[in-house]
Amino acid sequence: MREEKDEMLVQLATEENAVLVCAVAPFRAIRVSPVEEIAASIGLHEEFAFEALIDELGELGVAHSKIMILLHSPGGGMHSSFKVARAIRESFKEIEVYIPHMAASGGTLIALAGDKIVMGLMSQLSPLDPQVYYKGRMISALCFRHAYNRLCKEFETKTRDEAPYPQQALADKLDPFHMEDWNSAIQTSEQYVEQILTLAKYKEAKKLARELIHSFADHDSDINYETAKKMGIRVEKAIGSDRNRKVWRLFRYWLGQFLFLESGTHVIRYALPNNKQADAQPESEASRQ
Repeated sequence: MREEKDEMLVQLATEENAVLVCAVAPFRAIRVSPVEEIAASIGLHEEFAFEALIDELGELGVAHSKIMILLHSPGGGMHSSFKVARAIRESFKEIEVYIPHMAASGGTLIALAGDKIVMGLMSQLSPLDPQVYYKGRMISALCFRHAYNRLCKEFETKTRDEAPYPQQALADKLDPFHMEDWNSAIQTSEQYVEQILTLAKYKEAKKLARELIHSFADHDSDINYETAKKMGIRVEKAIGSDRNRKVWRLFRYWLGQFLFLESGTHVIRYALPNNKQADAQPESEASRQ
């Protein structure tokens, strides 16, 4: 986490009387062993980085002012994403989120904390169904609920022996403890999303939360501007006004500085208005990201 001194970013922060923040997950993962790489995702690093950012801005007297966030993220842990979204929503009075390309999964939850989300032609939000680890990979918890419901319907009119073999085999593999765990993940996700939407003053928070979790066939479904608008998400077009267009171009420039770095965490930077800039401090090796 580091302050930006780029003149164009500082000028924009000054004109908007706002704190500019970028949270960017670079495309390139970092290799930690000959056979293992770590890609950036929302987790403990992001929790502590945003906490440190909010603390630092508080000391500078700008913690409760306007914030403009450049967000590029594939998502990450449900609990970490919720905590970051809640911290941002509770720490700033006015929040604008700009998504030049992707704020998926947990990134979508963070974006929803904003008063508005600015999107372009390639911008993407995603569904918020929780992901669970199963047999070596992440799968939507809804998959298991859907499979269970289909089996229940199949056995409504048939005995076990009458059902086709695939249904019998699937029924034998159902684990009630796993099913309770998956249902708990779904319920927790519903509560988290509704809470963030409520904090962001969405009028139909519960309805929108359920739609974001239950209305898509695939976790990677593309929620673009048009889809988000129909759902009732507060989105604006990047080219909708001269002001949006100006910010959009500058934020894409900012994104380009970090997009192709090698990193296992999100790169988090901030820029302050001229009258709020902190004195330059020597940067330790540990604080560079």
